[in-house]
Amino acid sequence: MSRAQQLAAGVALVLGLACGGEDPDPTPGISAEPLLPWKVGNTWTYKVTDNGVVSTKVTTVGELEPVGIGPNKDVLAHHVVTTKSDGLDKTESWQAVEGDRVVRYRETSFSAKTGQPTLDEVWSPNKLRVDSSAERTTVGATWQEQYEETKIPAGAAAMTETVVDTWFVDKLEDVTVPGVGTKTAVVLRKVSRTGNVKRYWFVPGVGKVREEGGQLEELVEFTVQ
Repeated sequence: MSRAQQLAAGVALVLGLACGGEDPDPTPGISAEPLLPWKVGNTWTYKVTDNGVVSTKVTTVGELEPVGIGPNKDVLAHHVVTTKSDGLDKTESWQAVEGDRVVRYRETSFSAKTGQPTLDEVWSPNKLRVDSSAERTTVGATWQEQYEETKIPAGAAAMTETVVDTWFVDKLEDVTVPGVGTKTAVVLRKVSRTGNVKRYWFVPGVGKVREEGGQLEELVEFTVQ
């Protein structure tokens, strides 16, 4: 069964339970496209609310280039730039498509005051961004991701630890996509070993439309090739 068929089946099950088991009409908005379309030039703009402070965040997918440092330094990945409202507070990351997965190899954080790099993080073998495969977009699915995370603060020694994240596919939910209308999102939940929880709403062919946990991110506009 294809991913699109599995998603559609999940919607049918949810609606069937809600309607006393009757066969519902096919639900529009489900497609077989990746949850995160990863191509050069794609951009997403988010309204970010953090402790009552509202800002804007823009993520842009750049060209392929070597990761540069760490165990994956020679791997080719997209150079991704994420900027906040003032343009100084930003991160640069190196992310790539591996089959149905979008993964991160490295991320550099910059000071909002000086614009200078403050922290490099590298992951081995990688850190999952999202998995669009059928088995990991089906409601009820759960799995674990384990990787080594090395943090390299500017001017300080590197620190490495083993990280385990547990992922859950919680539900399918209709959401409003700016400029598009109502679409069905796959709602994912990621729980760290320390109990930190993040939730993500991904719409196939569009990308992340909402994120909760630590701060709230809401998609306001996007450009997808």
